[in-house]
Amino acid sequence: MHHSSSESRISYSFPESTFDLEALCPRYVFEADGGTALAVQLDGRWPELFPRLPELDLILACAGHGPVSMASAWAAPQFDCYPGSSALLCLESGVELTPSAFGGGMAVIEHAATGQQLASLQFFDRNGRGCLKLLLTNGSDLDAFESLVRDHACGRRMTQFGLKTRASQRPESVPDTEMVRAVWDGLSRSLPDSSFPGLEGVSRHDALAAVGQDKAWRLARWVVRQTLQSMIEHSVPLGGAVRNEAVFLPVGFWPTHSGECSCGITLFGETSQFTLRGSQVGGDTWATRFTRGDQEVICVEFYDDCGNFAAGLGVRSEAADWQRTLWNEMLKTSGWSCLDEKVA
Repeated sequence: MHHSSSESRISYSFPESTFDLEALCPRYVFEADGGTALAVQLDGRWPELFPRLPELDLILACAGHGPVSMASAWAAPQFDCYPGSSALLCLESGVELTPSAFGGGMAVIEHAATGQQLASLQFFDRNGRGCLKLLLTNGSDLDAFESLVRDHACGRRMTQFGLKTRASQRPESVPDTEMVRAVWDGLSRSLPDSSFPGLEGVSRHDALAAVGQDKAWRLARWVVRQTLQSMIEHSVPLGGAVRNEAVFLPVGFWPTHSGECSCGITLFGETSQFTLRGSQVGGDTWATRFTRGDQEVICVEFYDDCGNFAAGLGVRSEAADWQRTLWNEMLKTSGWSCLDEKVA
């Protein structure tokens, strides 16, 4: 059965009794989340599972790290092996997956308080943290989901899949300021991660502290919230990416409205979401400033409480000049007002 809706809006919930894991996998099903969900563990054959995602049709992919999570709708995503590595790459969306970093996965049916069901495939890293969630939508093929779960279901076990991950090693000293500044603009042309490109052994986080406040400055989380709310009011197109041990998920969207939730504030676009978690989640936030020709580019970068890169956010190239200026000025005014404007 292909589940569809006459509405253009993407929905992630289904009527009660749409899914029945107990009937589908009676040997393997177990209760999760204090009895509010049923789950089946997946067998870890990721090279066979992920190529089947196009069968599911339209799904919502969610990934998070530290103070940020992002979500984007995938329409029949096709993943291929990344040359020279075990990573999987979706050329259409730019998403990269590292299956060797997965510690396990489950198919989960959640029972919402409204009497609805949510169905998803959830994956965890080697430390047991959630790193990727694939939610079924009203555009998903539910029969394909049940077939995939049935084929990859297995009994609960403690076996960890993939290679062990290593804790990132932080440099013992702050990098040299002049060295960082010399290669600074090249940073804007690289895919963001926790390492600083061009300087071996230098972390991105420590480089921000060393480069000088005309290039990077700390932001309070309320400043980011205020800026994002203004971007909604002025229909500014945003783009960003979240990175964790197993997933690199880029997202581009025009935020149309926001909503408060128990974990923070979420910006909603037509097919994507951005959540900024509350201050109870550790980590810090930085503004980074680059120049491309005569254009000033300012991005927001989020780090976890260990100083690892979590996510980045900025204005998309489709933005009008006045929208880009609005974004830049709000971020500069918040943390840069004391600087000599001559350095700009």
